[in-house]
Amino acid sequence: MKTQVVRVSSETHSKLKAMASASGKTIGEMLSKAVESYRRELLLEDTNEAFSKLKEQGDLWKGELVEREEWEGTLSDGQSDHE
Repeated sequence: MKTQVVRVSSETHSKLKAMASASGKTIGEMLSKAVESYRRELLLEDTNEAFSKLKEQGDLWKGELVEREEWEGTLSDGQSDHE
């Protein structure tokens, strides 16, 4: 795997080093997990913002709710989760 150098403050490095030591992971692994966690947080924030804007548009929001109801019907199709 190709790597890159990332500059962080001494304080951040100390925290990463302590967390890595406590978890048995490398600093790189800790950074990867932190970045992925933050990426997911941003995705959820963006999604929530998009749904908030959609709710402000009455007709579009009603269409969303109708579509959700249609999808809910697929859950009771009689099929097992393990088929």
